[in-house]
Amino acid sequence: MHPRSHSRTHRRVALAVAAAVAVGALAGCAVQDPTPVTDLEARDRFMTVLDEAQDLVGGDWDVRDDPTPRECVIPLWIPGERYPALRVGDAPASVSAAAERIEQAWNDAGMRVTRTDIGDVIEVKGESAEGELVVLRVSASASTLLGESECRPL
Repeated sequence: MHPRSHSRTHRRVALAVAAAVAVGALAGCAVQDPTPVTDLEARDRFMTVLDEAQDLVGGDWDVRDDPTPRECVIPLWIPGERYPALRVGDAPASVSAAAERIEQAWNDAGMRVTRTDIGDVIEVKGESAEGELVVLRVSASASTLLGESECRPL
C-alpha cells in the first residue's frame, strides 16, 4: 500500500470513530449495565423513593401507579422495560419547605437534582445513577409526584 493511501485510510477510520463518539455524546448515550439487583428489587427501590417523597411532602396521596411496565431501550438497542408512577396529593403546608426537603433528600441519595420555579409551581427533578427519574411538582393547590424506574433488560 502506498504511504499516502495508508495515511488516508487512517484518517478516514479516525474520522469515523470521532463521528461515532460525537453522535453518542450528543444523544446522551452511555453504556450503562443494569444494576446488580433483581427486577423486583429495582422496582421496589424506585417505589421506596416515591413513598419517602410522599412522606416528606405530607398530606393525603392518591396513588395512580401503573403496574404495567413500559417498553424502553437500553443503550446499544437492547430492549427493556421500566415502571411508570403517578401520585397526586394535597398541597403542602409550605410549598417552599416541601421542595427544599425533597431537594435535600434526593441530593443526599446521590441523585442529580434540578429545581425549577414555574409560576407558582416548584418542580424538583431527581435522576439517579441507575436511570430512575422522579419529578415532584408542588404548589399552593396540589402536589404531583411522577417518574419512571430504571430500564431493565427483558
